[in-house]
Amino acid sequence: MSNLTFAFTEAPAPGVRIEIVPGIDWVRLPLPFALDHVNCWYLHDDNSNCLVDSGLHTPASLECWDNIIKGTGWPQKLLVTHFHPDHSGLAGWFASQGTRVLSSEVEWGIVKRLNAISTSDYQQFYSQWYTQHGVSQEYIDAVNVAGNSYTASTVSPPDQCEYLTAGTNIELGGRSFEIMCGQGHSPDMLMLYCETDKLLIAADQVLPSITPNISLTPNSDDPNPLNSFLVCLHSLTALPEETLVLPSHGLPFTGLHQRIAFLIEHHRLRLKEIEQALVKEQTAAELFSVLFRRKLDHQQLSFALGETLAHLSYLENQSLVQRTERDSVTYFSAIN
Repeated sequence: MSNLTFAFTEAPAPGVRIEIVPGIDWVRLPLPFALDHVNCWYLHDDNSNCLVDSGLHTPASLECWDNIIKGTGWPQKLLVTHFHPDHSGLAGWFASQGTRVLSSEVEWGIVKRLNAISTSDYQQFYSQWYTQHGVSQEYIDAVNVAGNSYTASTVSPPDQCEYLTAGTNIELGGRSFEIMCGQGHSPDMLMLYCETDKLLIAADQVLPSITPNISLTPNSDDPNPLNSFLVCLHSLTALPEETLVLPSHGLPFTGLHQRIAFLIEHHRLRLKEIEQALVKEQTAAELFSVLFRRKLDHQQLSFALGETLAHLSYLENQSLVQRTERDSVTYFSAIN
């Protein structure tokens, strides 16, 4: 674990916002998962305001926002950093009250596509994907019971969305931010960097205490997301080491370069462990114990499979691992 400096030792209580720096407030919303919270950021001055990310569509999140909105009013804008429901889940709810939604065209396209999938198609997708990679029947049965967990945790998104592009600047809450693109965790995730204040709203690209999930799924446009993640991390070393990082999970911190070095080394070690485990042919599911030291629940399983496949794809692209298909199941082995 790298030695980071935390700007705050405690997070705000649900439904409470605290000031990070003048004009940027921190809101933490509860999540009903092992990862039990998501951070949102309220950017404001006397003339304008913008919320960064919305949280999941749950009664607990709605109660938090009701309490906050009583004091602030509805935000003029909502910037959705990426498609995951803990970030986009309430975009439709805010939009219904006149809030303008901003996001990446790629990310918003995924939001709309996932909301349009029928329960039966969702179940079939996961059943085929899990079966192909050796996942046990209990997890397939759990998906069939749960149905489309994405639509269950989101409000139907609005048709209108203003698209933002990396490399351009935007004025939000009285500050000028450079729009940056995070990759690997999500294909075109938005990050915001304020050069004047040396402040990075990092979404899920750099987290202080956990490693972001890097997933490869059958519908991924990026065939090598782990490589994209590592390339993005290297690019972020161009920012000052003293940058104040506002992550979507965990506490705000400084020590960006240290954390990047830790994440890169973490994945280097995991790749080595997978390569060593593949002295004998295995399915992706058989490799879970290499990457994950705990029993996985239904919600974590899809992330675990995607993460394992992302590492395997990286090794395939390095010509270190090969795949074989037999009886509709995919096996992986090291190349001697």
